[in-house]
Amino acid sequence: MLYLIGTGLYYLNDLPLRAIDVISSCSEVFIERYTNLNDITFIEKLKKITGKNIEVIGREEVESSFITDKAVDKDIALLIPGDPLAATTHFSLVEECYQKNIAVKIIHASSIFSAVGETGLSIYKFGGTTSIPIYTENFHPESFFDTIEKNINCDYHTLVLLEVRDEKNFVKPIEAMKILKTIEEKNNKNIIKWDSVIVLSQLGSDSQTIKIINEKDINNIKPPCAVIIPGKLNQNELEAIEFIRKSSGTA
Repeated sequence: MLYLIGTGLYYLNDLPLRAIDVISSCSEVFIERYTNLNDITFIEKLKKITGKNIEVIGREEVESSFITDKAVDKDIALLIPGDPLAATTHFSLVEECYQKNIAVKIIHASSIFSAVGETGLSIYKFGGTTSIPIYTENFHPESFFDTIEKNINCDYHTLVLLEVRDEKNFVKPIEAMKILKTIEEKNNKNIIKWDSVIVLSQLGSDSQTIKIINEKDINNIKPPCAVIIPGKLNQNELEAIEFIRKSSGTA
C-alpha cells in the first residue's frame, strides 16, 4: 500500500489528523521537499509524535520507481507539501501503482489552489496555473507568458507559482516582475495591470503576506512565493483589491 499524504500549507498545523495514525503504522516514511519547502523543524516534531524515521528524498527518487518498488509488499507513506495531487508529478505515482497492482490511498490537505480565495478573488475565475522557473545563463523560458495571456484574453485570473529550491535559492517576486515586464516589452504587449498584481508569500502560515506588488518592499519577501495576475474584476473583487492595496500601503 502506498499512502500519499499532504502536509498542507502550514506543516504540522495543517497535517490531517488521520495521517498521524497512518504514518505511525507504515513500514517506511518519506517526505519530498523539491516541489516546495517543508520545515526541518516540522519533520523532527513529526518523528517524535509518530515514532517513525522520516527520510527526505528529492526529485530523482520521486520520479523513479524508488517509492513504488517499496510499496509492493510494505505500507509506505510519502509526505508531500500542500495537497498530494496538486502537482501533476505525483499522479504518475498513482498510475504506476495501478500498473503494479499496488493499492493507493490519498490523504488530502490544504493547498494554495484553494487558499488563494483569501485574496477575495473568485476561485471560479482562475484559469490555468503556470510557474516561473529559476533562470540560469542558458535557460530563459517564456512559455508561462502564453498561459497568462490566454487567461487574460478569457477574463481569467492567473496564479503564477515561483520556483523554490531552498530558502536561499528561489524566484523572488521582484525578479518575476522584471521577467514578465521584459517579455511584455519585447513582444510589444501591455496586457498586465501592474497596479493590481498580488504577491503571496508563505500563504497559510502565521507569517503570510498578501500584498499588491511593489518594487520597494517585495525584495524581502520569503518563500514560497506566488503572484496572481488578475483578469477582469467584478465589483466584489475590485473592492478586495482596494482593501489589499490599502493594507499594503500602496493606495
